[in-house]
Parts: sequence; structure tokens; C-alpha cells
Amino acid sequence: MTGLEPSTTYTYRYGSDSVGWSDETQFRTPPAKGADDLKFIAFGDMGKTPLDPSVEHYIQPGALSVTRAMSDEVASGNVDSIFHIGDISYATGFLVEWDYFLNLITPLASKVSYMTAIGNHERDYVDSGSVYITPDSGGECGVAYETYFPMPTPAKDKPWYSIQQGPVHFTVISTEHDWTQGSEQYEWIKSDLASVDRSATPWLVFMG
Repeated sequence: MTGLEPSTTYTYRYGSDSVGWSDETQFRTPPAKGADDLKFIAFGDMGKTPLDPSVEHYIQPGALSVTRAMSDEVASGNVDSIFHIGDISYATGFLVEWDYFLNLITPLASKVSYMTAIGNHERDYVDSGSVYITPDSGGECGVAYETYFPMPTPAKDKPWYSIQQGPVHFTVISTEHDWTQGSEQYEWIKSDLASVDRSATPWLVFMG
């Protein structure tokens, strides 16, 4: 979605006349580059836990308490944006479990910016081009992740990007793609870090 103004609350709903409409939800955009303050949450390796765990092949019980705690913070107005850094849903090839995860984070991602970075459980697979030759993604090879979480990356299967929110420049890399000296991602990292205007974004957060 484009054209949204920073630090602005939007009221929206989704659906159609034929299938029905959702309740109205309010979404607040993060502050613009150069603003004085930014309140964000950064975490990783959460996964999901449906209330009925019988449908799960891989359960992360802590996901419920973590999302509830973050939801309380979002509801209180204390969060401008969220960064989920790697190992997103742990669906690992069981695509229906992405639905469980997306339902779990709805109280968060429907209200504030929810940015992500790819991890081994989204990307790694044998002979797929990932740095680590493991079956950790269950064959997803990043396809499901990039479909559900389209970040401002340079291209498909190049899941690195940077954004500015408030006084912070975020450089988000992929640890699952080559970032050794001379690689495409390495050259991008050098260029991105060199472009940071520390007078506008004095804080630099490097994550992946």
C-alpha cells in the first residue's frame, strides 16, 4: 500500500458486498524519517500456537504470551512499529500453518507497521541457493514468506532492504543469502550504510 502519510491513523475495513465486510480497524503509520521519537519492538523466532494444538506439527507455546503482551503494548499506543527478525511462522512446508500464524498476529499487524526479515525456517533448502544446505524451510525456499510479507526488497529472492522511521535507519539483511565480501548483498550493505544521513537518522539498527 502506498500514499500513506506518516504518524497518521487510518480507519479501514476489508471484504466485499458479496462475502461481507470486516469490522472497522484503525492502523497508525510510523513517524517519518527525521522525527524525534520512535517506539518499536524487535524480536525473532516466535512461531505460532493455535488454541487447539492438535493441528500443529511444530508448537511454540511462548507465541501466545508474546503476542498477547505485544498486543497490550500496541493497544496502549506505546508501539509505532514491529520488526520480526527471522523464523517467522515455522510452517516449514505445512502451508496451512501460515494461516494460523497470520491469524495470531492480526491484533498487531492490522494496527501498526509489521516488518520482517527472512530466516532459515523460511528459506533454507538443499540445492536452492541458500547459504546453509539444510532442509529447514521444508521446501518453501522463501516463496511463502515473500508472498505473505512483501518487503521493499530489490527483487524476488533478494530479501534485504532498508527503511527509515523517525530517528532510526534500519538495515535489514538476509543471513540465508551470501553476504561475504564481494557478494551482491555485501555490496548492497556497503552502499546502504554509506548512504545513511546521521543528521536525520542518528540511530542505525543493523538486523538479520
